[in-house]
Amino acid sequence: MTHATKRRLPPAKAWRERELSDWNTLTFTEYLRDRHRELYGIDYVPGRGGWRREQGEIKRMVGEHGTEVVRRFIDACFREYRPTREYPGINFTFMSVYMKGRVLPKVLAEVAREKERGRAVVDAPSAEELAGWL
Repeated sequence: MTHATKRRLPPAKAWRERELSDWNTLTFTEYLRDRHRELYGIDYVPGRGGWRREQGEIKRMVGEHGTEVVRRFIDACFREYRPTREYPGINFTFMSVYMKGRVLPKVLAEVAREKERGRAVVDAPSAEELAGWL
């Protein structure tokens, strides 16, 4: 009797080493920290409610939309945000409260278009089918 070998995942904090489908709340937290440092040159600071609230928000959004959408949402928020002297960085709480209504629909539409294009390619007739019609 053979046992199915369970694939060993890299540590949750190692977002660069994990498949996006294997990301969890901790992976997203590390991604936010690293990208924030790269983009703004300062440490990431969680929003009002601290880490617990942020991680709860991330977990809810992943549960509702999946890791691909959450990653794209975060990246889109980073692209749109313009730091100011008063607010030199951004956090997930800010993204969720102030940017979600504007950014998330764009991300969802983009993902839907990509899925539709994928279906169109799958549903497209083959060269043999086209030749048969002629």
